[in-house]
Amino acid sequence: MTSFKVLVKILLTALLAYLFQTMLPWWSIVIASSTISFIISTKGFSSFVGGFLGIGMLWFLMATIIDIQTDSILTERVAGIFSLPNNWLLILITSIIGGLVGGFGALTGSYFRSWVMPTE
Repeated sequence: MTSFKVLVKILLTALLAYLFQTMLPWWSIVIASSTISFIISTKGFSSFVGGFLGIGMLWFLMATIIDIQTDSILTERVAGIFSLPNNWLLILITSIIGGLVGGFGALTGSYFRSWVMPTE
């Protein structure tokens, strides 16, 4: 049951974060991942994994789509600024950073739920 909850949490986190990012700043992913983690109850590491994978995969997909649409012009220039060997490493680092922010946001939502509703 926990693995199903984590899968649902990953999908809902990615969907809500995508909707938030169309209207709000980038850090709205924290609001999305903590809200989903508050609603769907999982503990500790499962919450972190759900937020990390939800946001990480979303950012990887979005960065890849932007890279393909722009013929890699922007990502190659930014990768050059950071002295990275190729643009795919930049996309991977971007998704890891987004995943960490989403994971810690989900963990915060989980801890907030256990603080507000301690009997569960």
